[in-house]
Amino acid sequence: MSGLQQYLRLFDEQRALIDGNSCAPLNAHRDDARRFLSGVDLPNRKTERYKYTNASAIFAGEYHSDFTHTLDGLRPGDDRGCAVPNLATVPVHVINDVVVPLADDVELPEGVHLLSLCRAAAEHPEWLERYYDRAAHHEPANQHKHADREERDVVTRLNTLFAQDGLLIHVAAGVQMERTVQIVFRSRAAVDLLSHRRLLIVAEAGASVNVLVCEHADGTHRYLTTQVTEIYAAEDAAVSVYTLEETREGNHRFSNVYVEQQARSRVSLNGFSFTTGVSRTMTNVRLLGTGADCQTAGVAITDGRQHVDNNLLVDHVAEACTSDMLFKYVLDGESRAAFGGKVMVRPGAQQTLSHQNSANLCISPTAHVHSLPMLEIYADDVRCNHGSTIGKLDESALLYLRQRGIPLAEARLLLQHAFVAEVLQRVPSEALRDRLSDLVERRFRGEQRHCADGCEECAVKF
Repeated sequence: MSGLQQYLRLFDEQRALIDGNSCAPLNAHRDDARRFLSGVDLPNRKTERYKYTNASAIFAGEYHSDFTHTLDGLRPGDDRGCAVPNLATVPVHVINDVVVPLADDVELPEGVHLLSLCRAAAEHPEWLERYYDRAAHHEPANQHKHADREERDVVTRLNTLFAQDGLLIHVAAGVQMERTVQIVFRSRAAVDLLSHRRLLIVAEAGASVNVLVCEHADGTHRYLTTQVTEIYAAEDAAVSVYTLEETREGNHRFSNVYVEQQARSRVSLNGFSFTTGVSRTMTNVRLLGTGADCQTAGVAITDGRQHVDNNLLVDHVAEACTSDMLFKYVLDGESRAAFGGKVMVRPGAQQTLSHQNSANLCISPTAHVHSLPMLEIYADDVRCNHGSTIGKLDESALLYLRQRGIPLAEARLLLQHAFVAEVLQRVPSEALRDRLSDLVERRFRGEQRHCADGCEECAVKF
């Protein structure tokens, strides 16, 4: 039995329980996902976008699934947010794949809704009918070879097959959400657990929202998580998402992000991976309206046998759109990392402006990184460039610092911190920028312990 077949059999056996503890808008998409998955298998190293992360081998592990979809007595008071000094937030907790209801005293501006998907199905079914699984259902195909063929990601379809709920952030037209929505995703179980998370962010015309996502994993059990995020930015809307990953070895996370942007919208996606086991993020962005702008950036600091993989595709469909990718990795030990970035410029998408930059430091000779920026252009009035570097710390810079009395360890830390500072400086919030800078420094100093030690005991308090 193939790795995927065991999940299809599990779904067939547990379909009644899955549907019964979910809601109609999510259940309506399962049959289509089931039909698609019956003719494919899990991606492996022969799958182009999964070349450096063998999903098939990871999903072959033995994991429990909990389709009762309950909190088992856990309440918001049992969890801790990632407090950022001087940053006003609205905290939302998700334990495994269950959304914890907001506290009664949480007040939201008029026009802002933070709801579980199933609550939204009861109160605003039109939102789910319009947005749920729309962007995730569409994979931009290779323009030259597969212009008439729709391609879909197997992990995303697997998530759609099993996801029973999720979180919806909906901001009405013209509303500016001043406080940051802070989502704390926590894996917590007494067994090795497979979870399927769903996040839907909708910013209507002229709206804006900032989202901070904190990833944690409790205990010593293994966790495998699929997560699908869909972001819809209407005309003149602005959405910023910052993801801080501080889990541990034994945590495997497959996060697929889908973005649809209309005219003059602005979306910023920023990922910071400090500790993890295996972390793979695939991002698909479609710039559908004139003047849309998408900024993507990331920092990964790895050691041991950690594995980080970022794979991005930005599809310039409309004219006069801009995009930028900036990813910086610092690898130590026997860790592995990969960056794959592709910008596609469609016919008619004139006046496109796009930049890609992947820069990598290998501190250890046993660390490995793969970097592959790509361009696929079918328009002639464009400015697109890409670059990639892989190297070690500058020995002359180290010598310069040592000659001025700075100890070797401190000199190395200064250079490493300076290397990733370009990404940090892109964070507009001073409070969040300072917090990230502190986390980076503590990570390089080895002061930050991961979630295997229990987050309450971390050197960095949340």
